[in-house]
Amino acid sequence: MKKIIHQLEQYLREVLGITVTPHPWEKSSGLPQYLREHYRFIKIDILGIECLLMADSGENEQTPAVIGKHLDQVRSRYDVEVVYVRRAFTSYNRKRLIEQKVPFIIPGNQMYLPMLGIDLREHLKRLRQKKPLFSPSTQMLILHVLWRKETDTVTPAEIAQRLGYSAMTLTRAFDELEAAGIGEHSVRGKERHLRFAETGRPLWEHVLPYLSTPVRRRLYVASSMQKGKGSLAGQSALAFYTMLAEPKIPVLAFSTDEWKVRLQEEKILELTLPEPGDFEIELWKYAPTKFAKKGWVDRLSLFLSFKDNPDERVQSALDVLLGAMEW
Repeated sequence: MKKIIHQLEQYLREVLGITVTPHPWEKSSGLPQYLREHYRFIKIDILGIECLLMADSGENEQTPAVIGKHLDQVRSRYDVEVVYVRRAFTSYNRKRLIEQKVPFIIPGNQMYLPMLGIDLREHLKRLRQKKPLFSPSTQMLILHVLWRKETDTVTPAEIAQRLGYSAMTLTRAFDELEAAGIGEHSVRGKERHLRFAETGRPLWEHVLPYLSTPVRRRLYVASSMQKGKGSLAGQSALAFYTMLAEPKIPVLAFSTDEWKVRLQEEKILELTLPEPGDFEIELWKYAPTKFAKKGWVDRLSLFLSFKDNPDERVQSALDVLLGAMEW
Protein backbone atom coordinates (compact mmCIF):
# COMPACT_ATOMS: atom_id res chain seq x y z
CA MET A 1 0.00 0.00 0.00
CA LYS A 2 2.93 2.36 0.66
CA LYS A 3 3.95 1.93 -2.97
CA ILE A 4 0.61 3.10 -4.39
CA ILE A 5 0.59 6.15 -2.07
CA HIS A 6 4.10 7.03 -3.24
CA GLN A 7 3.00 6.61 -6.87
CA LEU A 8 0.01 8.85 -6.21
CA GLU A 9 2.23 11.59 -4.75
CA GLN A 10 4.47 11.39 -7.81
CA TYR A 11 1.50 11.38 -10.20
CA LEU A 12 -0.05 14.52 -8.65
CA ARG A 13 3.32 16.24 -8.75
CA GLU A 14 3.87 15.40 -12.43
CA VAL A 15 0.33 16.09 -13.66
CA LEU A 16 -0.88 18.96 -11.44
CA GLY A 17 2.48 20.35 -10.35
CA ILE A 18 1.61 20.10 -6.65
CA THR A 19 3.30 18.47 -3.68
CA VAL A 20 0.99 16.65 -1.27
CA THR A 21 1.52 15.22 2.19
CA PRO A 22 -0.66 12.17 2.92
CA HIS A 23 -1.74 11.52 6.54
CA PRO A 24 -3.59 8.55 8.05
CA TRP A 25 -7.26 9.35 8.73
CA GLU A 26 -7.92 9.16 12.46
CA LYS A 27 -11.71 8.77 12.07
CA SER A 28 -11.52 5.50 10.12
CA SER A 29 -12.11 3.55 13.35
CA GLY A 30 -15.73 4.69 13.22
CA LEU A 31 -16.37 2.91 9.92
CA PRO A 32 -17.77 -0.62 9.52
CA GLN A 33 -15.14 -3.33 9.81
CA TYR A 34 -15.50 -4.56 6.22
CA LEU A 35 -14.62 -1.07 4.95
CA ARG A 36 -11.61 -0.82 7.27
CA GLU A 37 -10.42 -4.24 6.12
CA HIS A 38 -10.80 -3.50 2.42
CA TYR A 39 -9.52 0.08 2.25
CA ARG A 40 -6.79 2.26 3.65
CA PHE A 41 -8.05 5.78 4.40
CA ILE A 42 -5.65 8.68 3.83
CA LYS A 43 -6.18 12.44 4.24
CA ILE A 44 -4.71 14.66 1.56
CA ASP A 45 -5.03 18.26 0.36
CA ILE A 46 -5.49 18.69 -3.39
CA LEU A 47 -5.48 22.29 -4.64
CA GLY A 48 -6.86 23.58 -1.35
CA ILE A 49 -9.59 20.95 -1.03
CA GLU A 50 -9.30 18.41 1.79
CA CYS A 51 -9.93 14.97 0.33
CA LEU A 52 -10.16 11.51 1.81
CA LEU A 53 -8.46 8.85 -0.28
CA MET A 54 -10.14 5.45 -0.12
CA ALA A 55 -7.30 3.24 -1.35
CA ASP A 56 -8.49 -0.20 -2.43
CA SER A 57 -6.24 -2.93 -1.04
CA GLY A 58 -8.25 -5.86 -2.42
CA GLU A 59 -6.84 -8.20 -5.06
CA ASN A 60 -10.04 -8.46 -7.10
CA GLU A 61 -11.56 -5.55 -8.99
CA GLN A 62 -14.94 -4.39 -7.68
CA THR A 63 -17.86 -3.20 -9.79
CA PRO A 64 -18.58 0.55 -10.04
CA ALA A 65 -21.89 -0.02 -8.24
CA VAL A 66 -20.14 -1.51 -5.21
CA ILE A 67 -17.47 1.21 -5.21
CA GLY A 68 -20.13 3.93 -5.35
CA LYS A 69 -22.03 2.30 -2.49
CA HIS A 70 -18.91 2.20 -0.32
CA LEU A 71 -18.13 5.87 -1.01
CA ASP A 72 -21.69 6.82 -0.10
CA GLN A 73 -21.39 4.95 3.20
CA VAL A 74 -18.34 7.01 4.12
CA ARG A 75 -19.96 10.27 2.99
CA SER A 76 -23.12 9.53 4.98
CA ARG A 77 -21.07 9.47 8.19
CA TYR A 78 -18.60 12.28 7.50
CA ASP A 79 -18.83 15.47 5.46
CA VAL A 80 -15.75 14.92 3.32
CA GLU A 81 -14.77 14.61 -0.34
CA VAL A 82 -13.98 10.92 -0.89
CA VAL A 83 -11.75 9.76 -3.76
CA TYR A 84 -11.41 6.11 -4.77
CA VAL A 85 -7.84 4.97 -5.46
CA ARG A 86 -6.67 1.73 -7.04
CA ARG A 87 -3.52 0.64 -8.82
CA ALA A 88 -5.45 -0.38 -11.96
CA PHE A 89 -8.88 -1.28 -13.20
CA THR A 90 -10.44 -1.90 -16.59
CA SER A 91 -11.37 0.83 -19.05
CA TYR A 92 -15.06 -0.02 -19.08
CA ASN A 93 -15.24 0.27 -15.27
CA ARG A 94 -13.44 3.62 -15.45
CA LYS A 95 -16.01 4.80 -17.97
CA ARG A 96 -18.86 3.75 -15.72
CA LEU A 97 -17.32 5.46 -12.67
CA ILE A 98 -17.14 8.68 -14.69
CA GLU A 99 -20.75 8.28 -15.80
CA GLN A 100 -21.73 7.92 -12.12
CA LYS A 101 -19.48 10.91 -11.18
CA VAL A 102 -17.42 8.84 -8.75
CA PRO A 103 -14.07 10.61 -8.11
CA PHE A 104 -11.08 8.33 -8.63
CA ILE A 105 -7.34 8.31 -9.21
CA ILE A 106 -5.29 5.59 -10.90
CA PRO A 107 -1.70 6.68 -10.18
CA GLY A 108 0.24 7.12 -13.39
CA ASN A 109 -2.82 6.49 -15.53
CA GLN A 110 -6.01 8.48 -14.98
CA MET A 111 -7.57 11.07 -12.70
CA TYR A 112 -11.23 12.10 -12.42
CA LEU A 113 -12.02 14.71 -9.73
CA PRO A 114 -15.31 16.39 -10.69
CA MET A 115 -15.45 18.45 -7.46
CA LEU A 116 -12.24 20.16 -8.63
CA GLY A 117 -13.23 20.36 -12.28
CA ILE A 118 -10.47 17.92 -13.22
CA ASP A 119 -11.15 15.36 -15.92
CA LEU A 120 -8.12 14.04 -17.79
CA ARG A 121 -10.06 11.83 -20.21
CA GLU A 122 -9.07 13.86 -23.27
CA HIS A 123 -5.41 13.72 -22.28
CA LEU A 124 -5.64 9.97 -21.84
CA LYS A 125 -7.57 9.60 -25.07
CA ARG A 126 -4.66 11.18 -26.95
CA LEU A 127 -2.25 8.84 -25.19
CA ARG A 128 -4.38 5.81 -26.04
CA GLN A 129 -4.57 6.86 -29.67
CA LYS A 130 -0.79 6.57 -29.83
CA LYS A 131 -1.13 2.89 -28.92
CA PRO A 132 -1.72 0.89 -32.09
CA LEU A 133 -4.36 -1.80 -31.89
CA PHE A 134 -3.09 -5.32 -32.37
CA SER A 135 -3.65 -7.06 -35.68
CA PRO A 136 -6.15 -9.96 -35.71
CA SER A 137 -3.32 -12.51 -35.66
CA THR A 138 -1.73 -10.91 -32.60
CA GLN A 139 -5.10 -10.73 -30.88
CA MET A 140 -5.65 -14.42 -31.63
CA LEU A 141 -2.24 -15.20 -30.15
CA ILE A 142 -3.16 -13.37 -26.93
CA LEU A 143 -6.53 -15.13 -26.69
CA HIS A 144 -4.83 -18.47 -27.33
CA VAL A 145 -2.42 -17.80 -24.46
CA LEU A 146 -5.23 -16.70 -22.14
CA TRP A 147 -7.46 -19.68 -22.86
CA ARG A 148 -4.66 -22.25 -22.68
CA LYS A 149 -2.97 -20.52 -19.72
CA GLU A 150 0.20 -20.82 -21.78
CA THR A 151 3.39 -20.18 -19.80
CA ASP A 152 5.84 -22.26 -21.87
CA THR A 153 8.26 -20.63 -24.28
CA VAL A 154 6.96 -20.68 -27.87
CA THR A 155 8.28 -19.79 -31.33
CA PRO A 156 6.48 -18.17 -34.27
CA ALA A 157 6.42 -21.49 -36.14
CA GLU A 158 4.84 -23.34 -33.20
CA ILE A 159 2.08 -20.78 -32.67
CA ALA A 160 1.49 -20.39 -36.42
CA GLN A 161 0.76 -24.11 -36.70
CA ARG A 162 -1.70 -23.95 -33.82
CA LEU A 163 -3.56 -20.89 -35.10
CA GLY A 164 -3.48 -21.61 -38.82
CA TYR A 165 -1.32 -18.63 -39.83
CA SER A 166 2.00 -18.50 -41.63
CA ALA A 167 5.21 -18.28 -39.60
CA MET A 168 5.84 -14.86 -41.17
CA THR A 169 2.48 -13.58 -39.89
CA LEU A 170 3.28 -14.77 -36.38
CA THR A 171 6.74 -13.21 -36.61
CA ARG A 172 4.98 -9.88 -37.16
CA ALA A 173 2.75 -10.68 -34.18
CA PHE A 174 5.86 -11.19 -32.07
CA ASP A 175 7.08 -7.78 -33.31
CA GLU A 176 3.85 -6.12 -32.18
CA LEU A 177 4.03 -7.70 -28.73
CA GLU A 178 7.68 -6.77 -28.31
CA ALA A 179 7.00 -3.17 -29.34
CA ALA A 180 4.21 -3.01 -26.75
CA GLY A 181 6.47 -4.45 -24.05
CA ILE A 182 4.28 -7.52 -23.59
CA GLY A 183 5.90 -10.89 -22.91
CA GLU A 184 9.51 -11.94 -22.47
CA HIS A 185 11.34 -12.01 -25.81
CA SER A 186 14.63 -13.73 -26.61
CA VAL A 187 16.58 -15.13 -29.56
CA ARG A 188 18.31 -18.51 -29.58
CA GLY A 189 20.41 -18.98 -32.65
CA LYS A 190 18.18 -17.73 -35.46
CA GLU A 191 14.93 -18.59 -33.68
CA ARG A 192 12.80 -16.12 -31.73
CA HIS A 193 11.21 -17.17 -28.47
CA LEU A 194 8.34 -15.71 -26.48
CA ARG A 195 7.20 -16.46 -22.97
CA PHE A 196 4.45 -14.95 -20.82
CA ALA A 197 5.46 -14.82 -17.17
CA GLU A 198 1.84 -14.29 -16.21
CA THR A 199 -1.46 -15.02 -17.85
CA GLY A 200 -5.02 -14.77 -16.61
CA ARG A 201 -6.52 -11.50 -15.42
CA PRO A 202 -3.19 -9.60 -15.10
CA LEU A 203 -2.30 -10.31 -18.73
CA TRP A 204 -5.86 -9.51 -19.88
CA GLU A 205 -5.85 -6.11 -18.19
CA HIS A 206 -2.38 -5.38 -19.57
CA VAL A 207 -3.32 -6.10 -23.18
CA LEU A 208 -6.92 -4.81 -23.13
CA PRO A 209 -6.02 -1.31 -24.49
CA TYR A 210 -4.51 -3.00 -27.55
CA LEU A 211 -7.49 -5.27 -28.26
CA SER A 212 -10.41 -4.40 -30.50
CA THR A 213 -13.80 -5.81 -31.39
CA PRO A 214 -13.50 -8.95 -33.51
CA VAL A 215 -16.56 -7.84 -35.51
CA ARG A 216 -15.70 -6.45 -38.93
CA ARG A 217 -19.26 -6.08 -40.23
CA ARG A 218 -22.87 -6.84 -39.28
CA LEU A 219 -25.69 -7.76 -41.65
CA TYR A 220 -29.13 -9.38 -41.61
CA VAL A 221 -30.27 -12.41 -43.61
CA ALA A 222 -33.58 -14.15 -44.12
CA SER A 223 -34.74 -17.03 -41.92
CA SER A 224 -34.43 -19.41 -44.88
CA MET A 225 -30.68 -19.58 -44.21
CA GLN A 226 -29.62 -22.73 -42.42
CA LYS A 227 -27.85 -22.17 -39.10
CA GLY A 228 -25.03 -24.45 -40.20
CA LYS A 229 -21.72 -24.09 -38.39
CA GLY A 230 -22.09 -20.49 -37.26
CA SER A 231 -21.27 -19.76 -33.62
CA LEU A 232 -23.92 -18.00 -31.58
CA ALA A 233 -22.62 -14.53 -30.77
CA GLY A 234 -23.73 -11.00 -29.88
CA GLN A 235 -26.68 -10.67 -27.54
CA SER A 236 -27.59 -14.32 -28.16
CA ALA A 237 -24.31 -15.40 -26.55
CA LEU A 238 -24.47 -12.71 -23.85
CA ALA A 239 -27.94 -13.96 -22.90
CA PHE A 240 -26.55 -17.51 -22.67
CA TYR A 241 -23.68 -16.54 -20.36
CA THR A 242 -25.68 -14.04 -18.26
CA MET A 243 -29.24 -13.13 -17.33
CA LEU A 244 -29.63 -10.64 -20.19
CA ALA A 245 -32.78 -11.21 -22.26
CA GLU A 246 -32.40 -13.08 -25.53
CA PRO A 247 -32.75 -10.94 -28.68
CA LYS A 248 -35.64 -11.37 -31.07
CA ILE A 249 -33.14 -11.81 -33.89
CA PRO A 250 -30.57 -14.61 -33.21
CA VAL A 251 -26.95 -13.60 -33.77
CA LEU A 252 -24.43 -15.85 -35.52
CA ALA A 253 -20.73 -15.23 -36.08
CA PHE A 254 -18.57 -16.34 -39.01
CA SER A 255 -15.12 -15.40 -40.18
CA THR A 256 -15.05 -13.54 -43.49
CA ASP A 257 -13.65 -16.62 -45.23
CA GLU A 258 -16.28 -18.90 -43.67
CA TRP A 259 -19.03 -16.56 -44.86
CA LYS A 260 -17.69 -16.54 -48.41
CA VAL A 261 -17.94 -20.32 -48.45
CA ARG A 262 -21.55 -20.13 -47.18
CA LEU A 263 -22.46 -17.70 -49.95
CA GLN A 264 -21.02 -20.09 -52.54
CA GLU A 265 -22.87 -23.09 -51.09
CA GLU A 266 -26.23 -21.49 -50.40
CA LYS A 267 -28.40 -18.73 -51.85
CA ILE A 268 -28.67 -16.26 -48.98
CA LEU A 269 -30.92 -13.21 -49.04
CA GLU A 270 -29.50 -10.16 -47.28
CA LEU A 271 -32.12 -7.93 -45.62
CA THR A 272 -32.34 -4.25 -44.75
CA LEU A 273 -34.98 -4.67 -42.05
CA PRO A 274 -35.09 -8.07 -40.33
CA GLU A 275 -38.14 -9.71 -38.79
CA PRO A 276 -38.33 -12.13 -35.84
CA GLY A 277 -36.89 -15.46 -36.94
CA ASP A 278 -34.36 -13.94 -39.31
CA PHE A 279 -30.64 -13.85 -38.44
CA GLU A 280 -28.12 -11.18 -37.61
CA ILE A 281 -24.68 -12.13 -38.94
CA GLU A 282 -21.42 -10.89 -37.48
CA LEU A 283 -18.42 -11.22 -39.78
CA TRP A 284 -15.32 -11.57 -37.61
CA LYS A 285 -11.68 -10.71 -38.24
CA TYR A 286 -10.72 -14.21 -37.11
CA ALA A 287 -12.53 -17.53 -36.95
CA PRO A 288 -14.90 -17.46 -33.96
CA THR A 289 -14.89 -21.27 -33.94
CA LYS A 290 -11.23 -21.21 -32.83
CA PHE A 291 -12.18 -20.39 -29.24
CA ALA A 292 -15.91 -21.21 -29.27
CA LYS A 293 -17.33 -23.64 -26.72
CA LYS A 294 -20.22 -25.90 -27.71
CA GLY A 295 -21.44 -23.49 -30.37
CA TRP A 296 -21.08 -20.26 -28.37
CA VAL A 297 -18.34 -17.71 -29.01
CA ASP A 298 -15.81 -17.40 -26.18
CA ARG A 299 -16.31 -14.97 -23.29
CA LEU A 300 -13.28 -12.79 -24.02
CA SER A 301 -14.06 -12.23 -27.70
CA LEU A 302 -17.69 -11.61 -26.75
CA PHE A 303 -16.59 -9.01 -24.20
CA LEU A 304 -14.49 -7.25 -26.85
CA SER A 305 -17.46 -7.14 -29.23
CA PHE A 306 -19.52 -5.28 -26.59
CA LYS A 307 -16.95 -3.31 -24.55
CA ASP A 308 -17.82 0.05 -26.14
CA ASN A 309 -21.59 -0.51 -25.99
CA PRO A 310 -23.15 2.35 -23.94
CA ASP A 311 -26.17 0.33 -22.75
CA GLU A 312 -26.00 0.01 -18.95
CA ARG A 313 -27.73 -3.39 -19.08
CA VAL A 314 -25.06 -4.66 -21.43
CA GLN A 315 -22.25 -3.29 -19.26
CA SER A 316 -23.75 -4.99 -16.20
CA ALA A 317 -23.92 -8.23 -18.16
CA LEU A 318 -20.25 -7.82 -19.09
CA ASP A 319 -19.41 -7.60 -15.38
CA VAL A 320 -21.13 -10.95 -14.91
CA LEU A 321 -19.49 -12.36 -18.03
CA LEU A 322 -15.95 -11.74 -16.80
CA GLY A 323 -16.83 -12.31 -13.15
CA ALA A 324 -17.60 -15.95 -13.95
CA MET A 325 -14.29 -16.47 -15.77
CA GLU A 326 -11.95 -19.18 -14.51
CA TRP A 327 -8.72 -17.29 -15.10
